[in-house]
Amino acid sequence: MSHWMFNCKDVSMMVSESMDRKLPLHRRLLMTAHLFMCKYCNRFKKQLLILRSATGLDDFHEEDFGRPPSLSKETRDRIKQAMRDLSQDPNLGSLNT
Repeated sequence: MSHWMFNCKDVSMMVSESMDRKLPLHRRLLMTAHLFMCKYCNRFKKQLLILRSATGLDDFHEEDFGRPPSLSKETRDRIKQAMRDLSQDPNLGSLNT
């Protein structure tokens, strides 16, 4: 790795890392310069952002690491209610025969 410019492999790793924690200023500046010039790394960054958004990790922060993932209370309640509704469905028995 050059001291004044990163290659695509370095930048792709830094892009991913930067989504989980804050990088030092010099690395952020060089990464930004590379992203300004490289359409492939830019595309990779956009794809990571889409994946993080789709998986709900876009609000995930460094302090959340080590904590087991959990559902919101509303989601847990909605799942419980759906399970209760299914267990009371008279047509459910016909699926098992």
